[in-house]
Amino acid sequence: MAKNDRKNVPVVPAEAVGRRLKNFGANEEFKWSEVKCTACARCSRACPVEAITVSRTDTLKKRLRAAPCSQACPAGLDVSRYVRFIAEGKYDEAAAVIRERAPFPYVLGHICKRPCESKCQRGEYEGSLQIRALKRIAAENDKGLWRKNLKIAPPTGKQAAVIGSGPAGLSAAYFLTLLGHKVTVFEALPDKGGKMLSSIPEYQLPKTVMRQEIEIIESLGVDIRTGSRVDSVENLFKQGFDTAVLAIGVLGWGKSLKLPIPGSGDEGVIDGEGIMDADLPQILEIGRPAKLARRINILGGGSLAFRIALAAARAGAKEVHIFGQEHIGDREADSWEVDEALAEGVVVHSSSLFYRVTSENGKVTGVTGQKIRAFGYDRDGQLHWDPLPGTEEHYPADKVISALGKSSDRPAGDLEVCRNGVFAIGDAVNEQRSVIESIAAGRWAASMADKYLGGDGNLDQSLAPPESPRALTPIREVKRRQPSPVEVKHVRIADGSLAASEQTLTAGPAMADAARCLKCDLCYDLSDYQLDARACVFCGRCIESCMWNAIVPGGGYASARKRAEETETKEQAARRRPLAYVLTILVAAGAVLIAAVVLLKAFE
Repeated sequence: MAKNDRKNVPVVPAEAVGRRLKNFGANEEFKWSEVKCTACARCSRACPVEAITVSRTDTLKKRLRAAPCSQACPAGLDVSRYVRFIAEGKYDEAAAVIRERAPFPYVLGHICKRPCESKCQRGEYEGSLQIRALKRIAAENDKGLWRKNLKIAPPTGKQAAVIGSGPAGLSAAYFLTLLGHKVTVFEALPDKGGKMLSSIPEYQLPKTVMRQEIEIIESLGVDIRTGSRVDSVENLFKQGFDTAVLAIGVLGWGKSLKLPIPGSGDEGVIDGEGIMDADLPQILEIGRPAKLARRINILGGGSLAFRIALAAARAGAKEVHIFGQEHIGDREADSWEVDEALAEGVVVHSSSLFYRVTSENGKVTGVTGQKIRAFGYDRDGQLHWDPLPGTEEHYPADKVISALGKSSDRPAGDLEVCRNGVFAIGDAVNEQRSVIESIAAGRWAASMADKYLGGDGNLDQSLAPPESPRALTPIREVKRRQPSPVEVKHVRIADGSLAASEQTLTAGPAMADAARCLKCDLCYDLSDYQLDARACVFCGRCIESCMWNAIVPGGGYASARKRAEETETKEQAARRRPLAYVLTILVAAGAVLIAAVVLLKAFE
């Protein structure tokens, strides 16, 4: 492929590449992942018996968010792309890439939890890239190139209210503004920033850094009103707002935000209030087998939930689970009710999960819990949520009882989410989360709110210029380079102790570390990949040669290799067998000759 042809590299989504996993040979001797494969053909060249065939062209493609680092990033930052810009010393361009999906690159450069680094393929060698430190130097040298390419949609005439000025709320406000909506942020505290201001110490995140990022968001037209407490979503709609995003953070989590439990109103779910009205002791008589069910799931965390759970456990139910959150239930349970229920074996689940009732063929089957970043209701009143993959847990039950209480029982001033056009995000929804996860939640809510307001919810923008042909050239081999050390200074904090404060990388070490990137998001146009397990001698050279872990030994690799070794041993034995026969004959002939000579001498 000519260098000039690389100016317009085709870009394909990761989904179009195909996330399928191919198994080759019997018993899954090998596994090959197409989404990881870059079609570099290193494995084919390393194979001593030509068992691997890679059919490809020299056409280069960039797979959107296919690199492991980008997949691990909650906000989906195109890590490989901005790292390549940094490797060329183009910090302004790198900052523009980050701002395509996150409005706080400078903040993230200081305190991001960096899940990307744990998935960096360079970690298989000397160590992962210093991605957070690279983000920091890019943001620190941001000259505003991204503003030239930023597109703000024409005014839609719609108004959006955001409650909370933390990273989730401000992210939602930022993206809603780009979509052309008029956004007002209500902050109950006198200062802006939420947990970026209140829960992160100065030596980790200087207040000047945070305020600098917030000023940029305000410059785009976002109106932030401090000292403005909101106690009712309905009042916001009466004031003329068309949608509302609740991002009240940890201060509101478990205290004022009402989370729904989808499916709690299904026919198969028993009303806890109805049980009480029917005289609970007669339905669940102490000392007799439970009449309700063997396994019981109870929704709610108030007094009613614990009374039902206690009675069910004493009546003989084998499993009793309570799924409650502090802010769900008719009122707080008394301490003695909680203690007695726990003593009877009742399992109480924390409020760190978003619960929903599951059904099959119209019959309730249990409760599912999952960690989520955000949720809200669309124009049709359908609930949507942004889940965290791999966090789902299911609790089967024969009966599910709702002890959530009535809306009239809830204290005044609670913020109801169960309304079309209302979305809840970040720490307000679940347990405390990182800033990068809050940004992801804010982006999701902005997209959903825009759809509710009649838009398409598309937030994708390209703020950085095209990459150079040199940057888009795949690497040919791994050159051993140690990660660039990040300087740490020890500062004295309020309690008198010393704390470590990371400093910004200088240009040389930053470019050197960025140059270690394996460019996992670049691939050649692959048409076919074949591995003949029958010809394979199981030497493992293909696995060692792959820099992206696209080919790995399957569950049957060890046994297949053992079979191959046994076969080789048998073949060697078979090849040695004729020689053994000849040697045996020669030895026997020699013995006969010797015996003949001895006999002749004896007769003489």
